Amino acid sequence: MTVAAALQTPEEIAKASGSSFLVSFAALASDRRRALTAVYAFCRVADDAADDADSTRDGRERLAFWRQELEAAAAGVPHTVVGERLAAAMSTYGVDARHLHAVLDGVAMDLDGVRCDTLDQLLAYCDKVASAVGLACLPVFGASGVHAERYAVALGRALQLTNIARDVRADAAGGRCYVPATWLVEEAVDSSWLAAPADSGQAAAVSRLLARLAAVARGFFAEADVELGKVADRRVLLAPETMAAVYRRLLQRIEAGGAAAVRQGRRARVPAWEKLWLAWQTRRRLR
Repeated sequence: MTVAAALQTPEEIAKASGSSFLVSFAALASDRRRALTAVYAFCRVADDAADDADSTRDGRERLAFWRQELEAAAAGVPHTVVGERLAAAMSTYGVDARHLHAVLDGVAMDLDGVRCDTLDQLLAYCDKVASAVGLACLPVFGASGVHAERYAVALGRALQLTNIARDVRADAAGGRCYVPATWLVEEAVDSSWLAAPADSGQAAAVSRLLARLAAVARGFFAEADVELGKVADRRVLLAPETMAAVYRRLLQRIEAGGAAAVRQGRRARVPAWEKLWLAWQTRRRLR
């Protein structure tokens, strides 16, 4: 075993992440929650394999470890607790390892230094690191069919674009820029400004970029809503709809903060009490 996460349970990994996604897990029956936590934990350790690596080589070795464990889980011979639980989710609910391989492919793009020249390239990246997660989780929720799949793709894009808008300063400081290069040219923005715009002109340009990201994200939230309305039993998608409600609120806070928040290093958040309220409100709406 080459990474500390190989010794942890999915619950320990999920709890340590402090993710906004966790509030939605409570909506599931215990067996489905257990399976979903396994999928989430695998995606979390894959992401951390790149983010916590000391070098590109180290990151590749960590990702190779988890790719091998994914293949072992699919074959029914896992070596870690996460792998064991993932194997159970595959066996019980039909979680497709193909989607989790796509997640690993997306994380590998981060190691190589993601550069998105166009919005289409950015969306292709989102499909790997976010939409693929939703597609993997659909059978755990109990959802299937073309509209459920389209819902997962649209919502995954919306969530990831929101993450990108929220983390634009931190990513820029770490040498990453997910904003399409064509947008930077169109708005006359240097990517270094995303780490902290120095003057009012730079701040205005960064605000325009954030607004563009937010507009595209809102479009995919709307697309997800349309597909949700076509799913036979939308109640089974309570968990992802809870995530959607939290991220919609997060997007509002990002837009309200604009470039001023980027300059001051303020990372938009939704407080715990509001997440719980949104979860309750979403449950009422779907029922």
